[in-house]
Amino acid sequence: MPSDNTYTAETPKANANAQNTQPDRNFDDLAQRFSRTIYATARGQLRLLALQQDFTDLQLPIQQAQLLDIGGGQGQFSLQLAKQGAQVSLCDISEEMLTLAQDQFAAANLPLTSKHCGLQDCATEFPGQYDLVLNHAVLEWLEQPFAALQLLSDRVKPGGWLSLMFYNLHGHQWRQLMNGRTHAPTSANQRLRESGNAPQHPLDPDQIQQRLEGLGFELKRWRGIRCVHDHMHQKIRDRIGQDKVNEADLEFGLQEPYRRLGRYVHFLAQKTELP
Repeated sequence: MPSDNTYTAETPKANANAQNTQPDRNFDDLAQRFSRTIYATARGQLRLLALQQDFTDLQLPIQQAQLLDIGGGQGQFSLQLAKQGAQVSLCDISEEMLTLAQDQFAAANLPLTSKHCGLQDCATEFPGQYDLVLNHAVLEWLEQPFAALQLLSDRVKPGGWLSLMFYNLHGHQWRQLMNGRTHAPTSANQRLRESGNAPQHPLDPDQIQQRLEGLGFELKRWRGIRCVHDHMHQKIRDRIGQDKVNEADLEFGLQEPYRRLGRYVHFLAQKTELP
C-alpha cells in the first residue's frame, strides 16, 4: 500500500481492453468545465451532501483509514474525508483532473499519494488492499463497466468498504421520457456520446447490486442522488429555495420508489467475505 506523501503524475498505460479497442473517456479537455459546471453548482453540492450523509449515517471509520479513490478526479469528496483523518491515495486517467486534486490537497496542507493511471492499472500501481475504496461517476464512462467491479473488489480488504456512485439507468430513462423521447433510450444520445459529453452506459442498480453480492459484498446503503432536484422545474426550485430542494432530495433519495429515479445511485457496500 502506498505510504509516501508525494505528488506524482505517472503516464497511464493503455486502458482499452483487448476485447474493445475504444478507450475509456479521459476528461483532460473538460477538467476546468467540470469544476465550474458540476462541482461549483447546486447539483454538485447536493452530491457531496448526499455522500457525506451516507458516510455519517453508517458511521464509517474514517480516522486513519487507508483510502483509495479510483478515478478520483478533482478529489472533492476525498478531501472531505482527508480532513477527517483518512490517508488518501488517488488516481485518475486525466492529468488535468489530477493536478486540480493535488492543488486542493496542497492548499489544505494535507498529504496525498497520487498517480496518473486508469482503473485498469490499479492492480499494478496500488497492489495493496484498502479500508475504503471510492469509485464515483466512473463506471458509466467505461466501455466495459461490469468488468471493472472485479478490479474494484480486489482493492478492498475483507471487512472494508466500497463507495460506488454511478449514472442510473432508471433516472436516465425517466428524464428522457419527460423530455419527449418516448422510446426511453437505454444509452446516451449518440451525438452527445460522440462529443464525449454524456456517459456511455447508464447502469441498472439491481444488476450492480447482484454483481457486488457475487463478489462478497453486502449492500448497506442504496441512495438515489438528484431524485427530486433533476425532476423539479427550475422555477419551482427557485421559488422554494435550494435548501428545501436538498432536504427533500436527501429524504426521498433513501426511499422506494423515488430512489430509483435519481440521476445517480450511491451504494455503500461492505466486503464480508471472499467470493
